[in-house]
Amino acid sequence: MGLVQHVEPLAQVVFAHWAVAIVATVSFYASFRCFYNLYFHPAAKYPGPRLAAISNIWITGKYPSVIAKAHEKYGDVVRISPNELVFITPKAASDIFASQVKGLEYFLKADFISLGWPDQGITWETDPVKHHQKAKWLLPSFSAKSLREKEDVMHKYIDIFVQNMMELGNGKEGIELRKWADWLAMDIAADLGYSREMRQLEEKRPSPYLESIWAANFFVTMHTTAKKFPLLGWLQYFSVPPSAIVNYVAALGANKKAFYKRIDALGQTQHPDHFGHLLDPESPLPAKRYLQSLEAICLHLLPAGYEPISSSFFGIIAFSLQDRGNHGRLVKEIRDVFISYEDIAVDTVTRLDFLHATVMEQLRVAVVGATGQPRVSPGATVDGLYIAKGVEVQYANYAFTRNSRYFHEPYSYRPQRWLRQGHPFWDPVYAKDAREDFHPWGQGIRACPGMILSLQEIKLIVAMVLWALDVKMLPGQHVDFDRDFELYGMLEKPDLWVRFNKVAR
Repeated sequence: MGLVQHVEPLAQVVFAHWAVAIVATVSFYASFRCFYNLYFHPAAKYPGPRLAAISNIWITGKYPSVIAKAHEKYGDVVRISPNELVFITPKAASDIFASQVKGLEYFLKADFISLGWPDQGITWETDPVKHHQKAKWLLPSFSAKSLREKEDVMHKYIDIFVQNMMELGNGKEGIELRKWADWLAMDIAADLGYSREMRQLEEKRPSPYLESIWAANFFVTMHTTAKKFPLLGWLQYFSVPPSAIVNYVAALGANKKAFYKRIDALGQTQHPDHFGHLLDPESPLPAKRYLQSLEAICLHLLPAGYEPISSSFFGIIAFSLQDRGNHGRLVKEIRDVFISYEDIAVDTVTRLDFLHATVMEQLRVAVVGATGQPRVSPGATVDGLYIAKGVEVQYANYAFTRNSRYFHEPYSYRPQRWLRQGHPFWDPVYAKDAREDFHPWGQGIRACPGMILSLQEIKLIVAMVLWALDVKMLPGQHVDFDRDFELYGMLEKPDLWVRFNKVAR
């Protein structure tokens, strides 16, 4: 009994000493890391918030706006975390994204979004060799020949949209444009991608898949954020409602089901689609690993083919309606060039200069890629500055579009800035805008392979809709990108009520 009485206090003393030792060790390590990051880290010589040298927690609010303000305060290169720098100059963007070694990217994609799958598809793939191979698989899907073969699919759904607007869009309350833009773009993307019919425009309601990916949108953002705080990563599962995770899993399941349904239909589809270029119907099915890669690619193809189109169509209508002069010019150009609705095609819309300017300005105002697309430096120069190996670098695409050094009246919607000199509406005040340095679909090896398809699809939708229909915004509304849009995994648009009327001819 006496021995036990002595052992218990001894154990408590030992435990207390160990606890003190552990706390002291952790405190020493944390202090050492802070001291090192502040004064000796390779990124320490670059300006930025003091707190950024030791943590990411200084970033609060909308990320693109925070980064833009940081550039205004600290200059062209800003340290935004202990091991991360962000640049704003076009030369930096070219160095980061367009540099190549033996046909492969030099600055490797940082692992900022990977979900730990066996295959990361094409968008999330960090291995440059694997990404290069997957990009080669996809290239035939987006050739000029392939675009012409698939044009009828786009016409089919735009026709359905126009007919719906003639029947439903002229009521007193109008229609809510966001959801209809989503349905139109998703119906086209699914059918173009792998002959998957969503029937949202016909049924006038969202598909379960569309609802699932939007419900999971915030979770993807939280997952990306959690990667910057590894010890707190588990909190991501408590920062979103359980339904978001359930919906994310449901979206993955729906994609898998549609993927294998398309495999069963090899050689039997009603029209060419992107998937048709990935598998030869005359050859036996490839190994499981190859099929996993294709499934992951298809998972990325659908949102990539849908969300930018939906946002662009929505943005063009919203922003142009708030600028009556430019909206009138756009409508007049479309209706002057095309005598009939049937004349409008992907080849003919390229002739419309003001339509092209409108699309480009919408892409600038509602800029995509606002997360910076971080890359890992191999130990190379970015805009004349040597960046040590292992330091992450990114490009502030949003800040670039909002900087008066590069765009006159950067916060204003001005399609004129994209017109050629000599055009009737060209304005010399925009002559020095950095148009050639704006790459809405990226640049270098990882540039979007579907950029031409996307540009032509947006133009086709706008031209056909505005040729057939007059559109007005219901009173009491105003759309501002910086205030009303949310930048999660995908761009979340605000509600917008508009009224469509058939053009009287």
